[in-house]
Amino acid sequence: MRCVGWVVLVGFVFNGIAPIQAHEPGQLKMALVNLKCVYTDGPDAKAKRENLDANLKRHFYFIDHVAKERVDFVGFPELSLNGYHFSKNMTWLRMDGPEIESIRKKAIEKKIYISVGFAEVDADGKRWNTQIVIAPDGRIVGVHRKIWLTAEKNFVEVGKTHQVFEVKGIKMGVVICADGTDRKNLQALVDQGAQLIYGPHANTTGGTVAGWYRFRSAWAGPKGWIAEMKVHAALHNHAGIFHPELNPPNPSNANSGWASGAWFIGPDGSTLAQMPTSTQKSDSKEFVLIHTIPIPKR
Repeated sequence: MRCVGWVVLVGFVFNGIAPIQAHEPGQLKMALVNLKCVYTDGPDAKAKRENLDANLKRHFYFIDHVAKERVDFVGFPELSLNGYHFSKNMTWLRMDGPEIESIRKKAIEKKIYISVGFAEVDADGKRWNTQIVIAPDGRIVGVHRKIWLTAEKNFVEVGKTHQVFEVKGIKMGVVICADGTDRKNLQALVDQGAQLIYGPHANTTGGTVAGWYRFRSAWAGPKGWIAEMKVHAALHNHAGIFHPELNPPNPSNANSGWASGAWFIGPDGSTLAQMPTSTQKSDSKEFVLIHTIPIPKR
């Protein structure tokens, strides 16, 4: 176990970065980033632009960090570019717009898969809650539009498809937050060959990590959904608090209510790696959880 510039304690680090595993061939090394986002749906256009730029800058900070640790994939939570807060003033982003282009360039620069979530407006003017996966060559290889709508209902269209795509030889499918409450959405991905289910979330669940783990408890354990489907799962959440040791963008750090939490689950339902649990809202901080998943042999 090694960690560059951070203090390790019993498998975790104090400052929000989980221990780094050695990079080995035949594995997908994933970094799940629990990000605190600012919102881009206010009435002031200048403030919305500033918040969007701040979220992008926060993405780049974490991408630069995890790329140094030779991860293959870095994932950010649901609506990570916008912040999860819908109103009539929402900032809508295009798949071919400058924000996504900047993430594509970062994927090429760092030779890494990157997944981000955003409020999308498509070429036909339809709006979606969208999560994409960008390959190291800049191609968008995975697109998922949320199916089970909650607070975004009446603001976006309902997604209809379950796409499975390859990430470094592993077949991956995405469920966004509440999509993962319906077992049928996970099963639909597995039926198409998914070996890894990636779940970016934006949940409050009482504002605690422990609350979020209870919320997703049906996925885990020897009789849980993941064990029944015999796949890997990687899921994580928005953070309520900037981590004070992870270059916070400003001193204002009120808890925005998000629970944080990150979790890797194995095909037998066991916990492979997990952000430390807590019942305290003060622990719902930004966090990076890194774990390697074996690439199945062909």
